Order: sequence, then C-alpha cells, then structure tokens
Amino acid sequence: MKFLAAFLITVCLLPTAQAAEPAPERLIGHYSNMRIVGADDPHFVSGYDITLYQREAETVAVFAVAIGSEEPAHATIKDLAYDPKKKLLTFTAEYSSGSTPSPVKGEPFREDLNVLIFSGIVRQQSISGKMGIRDFYCDQCKPVFKRVTLKRFIETSTLVKHPIED
Repeated sequence: MKFLAAFLITVCLLPTAQAAEPAPERLIGHYSNMRIVGADDPHFVSGYDITLYQREAETVAVFAVAIGSEEPAHATIKDLAYDPKKKLLTFTAEYSSGSTPSPVKGEPFREDLNVLIFSGIVRQQSISGKMGIRDFYCDQCKPVFKRVTLKRFIETSTLVKHPIED
C-alpha cells in the first residue's frame, strides 16, 4: 500500500511530457527593406528587417535596424501586438545606433539609444505602415514619422531570396 501511495504521488508530481514541451512556433513571415548603400563599399546596409512568429495566442518578433552600417543592430521589442484578423501590427522597439557626444560635461560619449514606434498592416507580400523614431533620452521629444514598406522574403525549399540581393 505504501508503494502504491508513493508511486501515485511521484506520478502526480512529475511534469507531463506535454507540459514540458514548448509550444511550436509558426512562421508568419520575414520582411525587409534593407538595401546596400554607398557605391564605394557594398558592405554597408540601411533599412529594417522583421521576422514574425506565432506561438499559440502570442506573437513573437525579431527586429533589426541598419543605418549605413556593416551589420544591422538588433532591437529590443516592447509592447508588441498583432491582430491576425485585422492584420494590424503595432510595436515599440529600442536600439542603439552607436555612440554620440554626451550632454554631460566631462563625459565624452554615451550610447546613442533610439525608440522606434511602428503601426501597420501585415499583408501576404509586405508590411506597410507608419514608423516613428525619437531619442530614448528625450521623453518629451516627438518622434519623426515616415511611411515604410517591408517586402516579404521569397522562400523556397532550399533558397531564401533576401531583398538586399536584388
């Protein structure tokens, strides 16, 4: 009887295999407007890049920004919301674009942090919307908005054609 009670307690306390497995992610799409800039050096890119995933009811995104740099800077996404019925995507992201002279006397440089605000529509072949950027350190500053369109990568079984290669 003690063995049966111990066995039942052990079975109840062990996590089930279903609970231990993370929920599978479904790729919504890769979108980008990254372009090579500068005729002298083809390694510098500018633009935005986003990959969207759906995991149960949660939308997850990876976002990168390039402003004439060799490598895009990955942004930390805050407040991401995606309505799959209306196809509306909104998020705020924070990223660094290098260093800048510090406004504090005696400190030569500080990290140049920016806040990016996006609101737009996810379509089959693109994401288009309004994007605003403001200085992270200036809460009262208004973002400068512009219209952007990010095209979907063309995916095949062995090839992913990225818009930067166009």
